[in-house]
Amino acid sequence: MNLLNRVPEGVKNKLLQFEKEDVGKIELVVLINGDNRVVSSQVEKLGGTFEYLGYGFGIINIPISNLQNLNTIPEIIYIELPKVLYTSFEPSNRSSCVEQVWSMYNLSGKGILVGFIDSGIDYTHPIFKTKEGKTRIKYIYDMNQEKIWNEADINRALENPDPYSIVTQRDDVGHGTHVAGIACGGGNVDRRYYGPAYESSIAMVKMTREGKVNFSKSTQLMRGIRFLIDKSKELKLPLVLNLSFSTNDGAHDGNSLLELYIRTINSLERISFVIAAGNEGDAGHHVGGRILDSNNIQISIDREERVIKLQLYRSFTDNISIELKNPMGSSSGIMNISTNDYYSGRLGSDNYYIYNSGPTPFNINGEILIILENSMGFVTSGVWNLNLNKVDYILGNYDIWLPISEGLNRNTRFLNPTPYNTLGIPGTVFNAITVGSYNNITNNISSFSGRGNLQMLPVVKPDIVAPGENIESSIPNRGFDSRTGTSMATPEVTGAIALLAQWGIVQGNDPYLYGERLKYYLLKGAKRDRNDVVYPNPLWGYGSLCISNAFEIWFREGNARMNRKVLSRATCVNEYMSEEFNNYIVEYSGDIGKAIQGKDYACVFILDENYAVISVKSGEEERLLREVAEIVYLERTTFYTLNDISPLETSNIYKFHENPFLNLRGNGVLVGMVDTGIDYLNLSFTYEDNTTKIVSIWDQTINIDSNVQYGTEYSREKINEAIKAKKDGKDPYTIVPSRDEVGHGTNMASIIAGRNNYIGAAPDSELVMVKLKPAKRSTLQKEGVVNVDFPIYNSTDVILGIRYLINVAKSLKKPMVIYIPVGTNMGGHDGNSILERYIDEISKTRGIAVVTSTGNSGDSSTHASGKIKTVGDIETIELKVDDSERNLTFEVWCNKPDKISIGLVSPSGEVIEKIPAKLKETEKIQFVFEGSSVNVTYYFPEESSGDELILVKIENIRGGIWLIRLIGDIIVDGTYNIWIPQRPIIKDQTRFIKPDTDITLTIPSTSARIITTSVYDQNNNTMVAFSGRGFTRDGRIKPDIASGGVNVSTMGKGNTPTKVTGGSVASAVLAGAVALILQWGIVDGRDKTMYSTKIKTYLIRGTRKRPGDIYPNREWGYGQLDLEGVFQGIRSLDRSYEDREVLIRIPEELYRLI
Repeated sequence: MNLLNRVPEGVKNKLLQFEKEDVGKIELVVLINGDNRVVSSQVEKLGGTFEYLGYGFGIINIPISNLQNLNTIPEIIYIELPKVLYTSFEPSNRSSCVEQVWSMYNLSGKGILVGFIDSGIDYTHPIFKTKEGKTRIKYIYDMNQEKIWNEADINRALENPDPYSIVTQRDDVGHGTHVAGIACGGGNVDRRYYGPAYESSIAMVKMTREGKVNFSKSTQLMRGIRFLIDKSKELKLPLVLNLSFSTNDGAHDGNSLLELYIRTINSLERISFVIAAGNEGDAGHHVGGRILDSNNIQISIDREERVIKLQLYRSFTDNISIELKNPMGSSSGIMNISTNDYYSGRLGSDNYYIYNSGPTPFNINGEILIILENSMGFVTSGVWNLNLNKVDYILGNYDIWLPISEGLNRNTRFLNPTPYNTLGIPGTVFNAITVGSYNNITNNISSFSGRGNLQMLPVVKPDIVAPGENIESSIPNRGFDSRTGTSMATPEVTGAIALLAQWGIVQGNDPYLYGERLKYYLLKGAKRDRNDVVYPNPLWGYGSLCISNAFEIWFREGNARMNRKVLSRATCVNEYMSEEFNNYIVEYSGDIGKAIQGKDYACVFILDENYAVISVKSGEEERLLREVAEIVYLERTTFYTLNDISPLETSNIYKFHENPFLNLRGNGVLVGMVDTGIDYLNLSFTYEDNTTKIVSIWDQTINIDSNVQYGTEYSREKINEAIKAKKDGKDPYTIVPSRDEVGHGTNMASIIAGRNNYIGAAPDSELVMVKLKPAKRSTLQKEGVVNVDFPIYNSTDVILGIRYLINVAKSLKKPMVIYIPVGTNMGGHDGNSILERYIDEISKTRGIAVVTSTGNSGDSSTHASGKIKTVGDIETIELKVDDSERNLTFEVWCNKPDKISIGLVSPSGEVIEKIPAKLKETEKIQFVFEGSSVNVTYYFPEESSGDELILVKIENIRGGIWLIRLIGDIIVDGTYNIWIPQRPIIKDQTRFIKPDTDITLTIPSTSARIITTSVYDQNNNTMVAFSGRGFTRDGRIKPDIASGGVNVSTMGKGNTPTKVTGGSVASAVLAGAVALILQWGIVDGRDKTMYSTKIKTYLIRGTRKRPGDIYPNREWGYGQLDLEGVFQGIRSLDRSYEDREVLIRIPEELYRLI
């Protein structure tokens, strides 16, 4: 609230919109100490309302203008903004051991009220009716409409031809209907859709607003909890409460007012509260670790983010400073958080606000809130840098959270996230039952499932996991469908708990079977059947749900405890010793002695002000709990959730097209391209006399010409003949049948050398095109690549294409820039591949330069790295594999003289220990449960580099999380790098759980002599997250420079304008610039000794640098491409070039040999 009082009014309203508040008014959660009626009266005087929730908690709705006046009400001791919460089948029941409980104990959840706080419910769905057609729903409370319907209202609606004329509530999102069906589905539907508690009663609080909205506020959640508790007492039914909403808003330590409220309710009410762990496990929204001298945290912000909120937590003993850098490199300066609790300022068009709350009554560490917003609309997209600097510290740890996935655009995330401590709030409440998700088919933890912290302090979270992937259940309009998430796992546990509560409370076998006591049997009975997992842990908790085990443990232990004798006390000696009485230890509140006085079926011995021993007549336990409200238990809660400026202008290329002193348009220079072909009929590649600027096309896909090894070469004369045929109304493709079906080559050629509507960088240059042949099916199958619908090329075709281009350049005696838009992840990323060494060789030829980009793998999560410290140490890397993946190859590289070995753990838990290293021999391994086969080949040393390479090929791979274990055999350096294929080859969800964004540039960009560019957004001068990053694995500086490559207008195939983005675009801009330099140097005779290394030096000297950045760096290399800067740098050199004749004496005997 202090932060809101400081920021400008317009910004304040924007922040409140981000918090899903209505402009002009604000809703607050408060804690009071005093008469709630006095508080209500004082708030009304300020034009607001106060709603008391009990236990000292309340909700205030008040105009923003009167916000500060709340400080004048002495009864209010703490105020907090509400948190935005989001909504995060028979095989499932079988995996959870539900069917055994149905059959053995005849349990169905009857007599239990299962309460949901969700998006609503389709009450007309048969799954929520009895077999007689009556509703099982006791209440529906629609908070948006402020209406409540009871069982009679719903039955009347079901009998009406237009039910919604009576009960107007609908579930537009469908989440609540699906969740309720998982827990409580029953009635006249196929039994495979039954939930565990198929005869339970249901109460639904619709918390979301109208329409397909999946968020709400914590104030509504608190109201909903209060409503469900009141109704369970009214109905005299035990309550099991299900919550599938969560949030990242908070310290994840259980100390927000929301968490405290839930904890209090759990302690004082006879309920069992089941909460989803959230879907943040692999979302990239948390980062944490030790506070070093300097910590650089990179945040990729997607387009169209209105507000970004970062919440930073560290120990109160640790003093730190903060520096913000926007994607353009502008810095906020270093801000010492320990000396000033509030900072604000501007970075470009964005505003930032930093507020250090200091200690609060409920959190000694407090929080540091960092807010980014843009008064013009959206926060600048790109990679932001947050630098944490140590001032002094004792504990030295930090945690930072972004909002959860459902509150952000898809690509807004930390680039190097920490997957642990990713539980959604209020799944952090210690006395709630927090549920994670696993795949019950593969017995593999779900990658999205929220994780606890590695230290498992103060308690283990999640508590338990349940099936949460592709769970079939009810959806609105009386249908069925499958959904995935921890929201689907949670109701499975809720339904199972309802069976335990029915057994214990309703049937009188254990009247205290709720809260922590129920949790004991639930967690102790969990399945712990993965040999590779040590339980408990922050992924699986105590194991996977098996409710029949919980019953078995109760029969083995619980029944004995219910009847165990203890030492007598003089005040209750007869009852205590009687065989007809059972004795229990209880926690209480109030005057429990007075409450029990006069009850002939119970007596009490008070231990202290909180605990007592009670003796109660056997069978009267339920009566005691009903009549003695002083008997209580404790728990807590918090937030919830249910997940264009042309680069040619910015590079100053156009300036030289019409410059009278330095007129450069690529005249006399060849542009060689290895690409998808070219639309030679496109007007961008024809002169005013309707002749082509294309020298030749080698189409590798058309085999009718013997002039080349394979494919067909089409000369300029043939292309002109085809263009004339088209003008005459004939079919040009009968003459030159080569086409660019993909369009990529045409797009890039237009950027480099286009004429007419879209002027390229070198419009007077000439084009030589190699249309690459897609790799053969047999080659793809051999490497495990199947069922692809996009072009994949073989390195042999690429290198032959480059050789063809070199031969054309030599035959025409013209300089050439060769443009390579293709790349791969597979290789050492050290410039030692054969293709890269070939590029190095041809680049030694005067007038030949090769350009490429770093690729688009910067944020693709296809690279991981780490360090093995000593011999025998084991590093574990988590690799998530998409369910639709069929084969996968990955490479592990380590630096000489290190030697490491590998082991694997499949998603089902099958462990392959250390696989022995046999030089250049392939070890074949079969996984029994997955049916996957693994081929592991060790190369030590790998021939080209001398380093170690471990090549792993997995056929028939199964989806889930695979563990790669690297064991140190000989360790000197200890660094390892792992790459999986680049994103177009692998499926969307195949990725490393903890990726490394460095060394994500693709091969051949790591070649020593190739000129490499990364991609930046020329529209806002920011680095894009997808751009591949350096350096090379052997530590050389790459990229060399950065070029614009986002939303670039160009001419596509069929003379259709289009916009393109990516590494190919950036390298096309660079290729055009190099063509102009080649014209200046060789064609115009200003520097005839123009080799690629000299071109690279000119480009680097001319780069434009962003203020505040340190160069060279992994993202920008030496800076941004600036052709004007290149020639300014050349002009500054006090150097002249002239032709001279050189006399070389050659011995006669040697001359005869020449």
